[in-house]
Amino acid sequence: MASEPRDSGVSLSSFFTRCHLPIDARGQCDEFVTARFPGLDIRPAPFQGYCSYTLFVGGSTIVQFRPVEHCINIDIVREACAIFGALVPEVKLLGTMPDNNKLHVFCMRRLNGVSLTDFRASTRRQTDAAKLHRRQTVRDFAWFHSQAWKHARTKDQVQRMGTVGSTLQWRLEMVASSLPERFRRLTTRLLPALPSIDGLPWTLSHGDFLPSNILMDRQTGETSGLLDWAEAEWLPFGVGMYGLEELLGEARSGQFIYYPEADKLRSLFWSEIKSQIHELRGSPCQLRAVREAQLLGVLLWHAIAFDDGRLDRVVEEGTDDGEIQRLDTFLLNYKPGPKASVSIFRDLFLQAI
Repeated sequence: MASEPRDSGVSLSSFFTRCHLPIDARGQCDEFVTARFPGLDIRPAPFQGYCSYTLFVGGSTIVQFRPVEHCINIDIVREACAIFGALVPEVKLLGTMPDNNKLHVFCMRRLNGVSLTDFRASTRRQTDAAKLHRRQTVRDFAWFHSQAWKHARTKDQVQRMGTVGSTLQWRLEMVASSLPERFRRLTTRLLPALPSIDGLPWTLSHGDFLPSNILMDRQTGETSGLLDWAEAEWLPFGVGMYGLEELLGEARSGQFIYYPEADKLRSLFWSEIKSQIHELRGSPCQLRAVREAQLLGVLLWHAIAFDDGRLDRVVEEGTDDGEIQRLDTFLLNYKPGPKASVSIFRDLFLQAI
């Protein structure tokens, strides 16, 4: 078993407070797991998510408590396991807490590896080894999407639309009308592209592709697992590629900064995608729609505030500065200084720059 990651800094007490649970709720959760798994070592995971309370049970099991609004869709996880194999931890519902049915209890297989967040923290950024690992992570991300493509559905075949997939037009219209002016030339030009995006194959998207949810082998740099599938849903192919930008740099002192080789890594990703998905290699129009879908994904995940899962408010300067800074970087490739940089989506909307 790989060495455990460092503490995430997320307060356990704040989770129980946010869920309006009684003061002894954490103790009740611990007792539930102790009774269910007698004789095994049980301890809080050193990383804790915003929407759950997680315990390690022995060396191979995780038990997680989630409020109903942040429950894991077992059917979606089952589909993810079929598509992505060992990258996805199998999940079972153990039930609800006996005295508090607000909390649902899930059991899942513990995956090997160290989170990308912790790997970055323990590695010098500009070593040759670090650069090779970043290339491997980008290749794995391309493989992930090529696997999703192989199991794609038409929109009509998606039996149950998720929170985002069922409201794409409403969300884009909200973003286009409310983001700061400097972003609107891009967002308003994306609206006419929505039918083309909607007509792409629909694939299973992870929904919360962050470095803390990516496990990797410390020696090889290969991706060994993807955690937290609670936000997963079927979306047009390419929307989930918003996560690519998170692989091309990292936050330092609260500011997201691209790696020096970010452009080469981005080119590597698209080269891999076209190599693995032959249909895109021969269809410039469809590839353009995928690029537009990626832009839509960046907007859906960074221009709409989480607000405890409500997802109904556009981010604002002065309130959501972390997301605004990412939008400046991802959409406008903004860098402080006298010369303004152009958008990474410049070839999609030349008149928007």
